Amino acid sequence: MANIKSYLDHIYLIIIFLLASSCYYENEEDLYRKLEEQVWSENLITFTKLDNVDESLVENQDRITDNVWITRGVSGGQIYNAVVENAPNKDVSPLGTEWAEGVINDYASLKYTTFRAVTVKPKDSVGKTYVVHLIADNIYLSIKIISWSSNQSGGFSYQRTSTP
Repeated sequence: MANIKSYLDHIYLIIIFLLASSCYYENEEDLYRKLEEQVWSENLITFTKLDNVDESLVENQDRITDNVWITRGVSGGQIYNAVVENAPNKDVSPLGTEWAEGVINDYASLKYTTFRAVTVKPKDSVGKTYVVHLIADNIYLSIKIISWSSNQSGGFSYQRTSTP
């Protein structure tokens, strides 16, 4: 009886291992690329976050998808994703996004990086157009920065494309 129990325990461990290994992805992109790619190139939406308002309130976040809510803190700095971040990190925010300067028609050939890397100084991004990849949703959309407040007031605005 002990041999049968030991044998069943080994089979159980093998099954657990196979299940666990079937869920493994070498990197996050492999997981997200399983979603059908979407390109949002229509229906312009203007989002504005006023100076010195609470970024945690819904009306001060651009809730693009369930995975990406763009906002900016009242202490200034850069934008961040309120779904997964409590504050911006200059090197990686907004998490869950990749940015490239260019137009939406060229989305497939652009080289994507972080918001800060592509804008260098966000205040200098006013008037420029970017293509943003929402990684978890596998959505590409266009954002044109309209305004960027200085003096640590946290205001900014942009126009973006939306669902077709």
